[in-house]
Amino acid sequence: MSAIAKEILTKSANAIPLISQSARPKSLYRALKVMNGNGVGETVTTTKLLNKGFSDCYYKVTSVQLRGAELTHGRAYGVEVWKGKVLNEGKPVEIRGGLKWNWVKYTPTVEHISSTATKVAA
Repeated sequence: MSAIAKEILTKSANAIPLISQSARPKSLYRALKVMNGNGVGETVTTTKLLNKGFSDCYYKVTSVQLRGAELTHGRAYGVEVWKGKVLNEGKPVEIRGGLKWNWVKYTPTVEHISSTATKVAA
């Protein structure tokens, strides 16, 4: 995309989410700011965990405090789930590594869904 086209799109009121939702890697705060309600209630995980095969490790976001001129910094809190088990008795903790790793919206895999259904049925 040319510099002129990018400048026109970024100054357009409707273009910011389109550019922010592109396939490029995002910090936690960039990923959350394009979600409804700044991502509160959504589940997020790092691409690092997904690449290592930890498909059922994620955070369920409970609160977000975005700051900065473009809302690309801040603090986020959520309930941590590690290998399918809720940690810290379900109490929200600060989500660490928000600027360090790339973050994506968590979608459960087929294996995770089937194993959870088996545990619930038993």
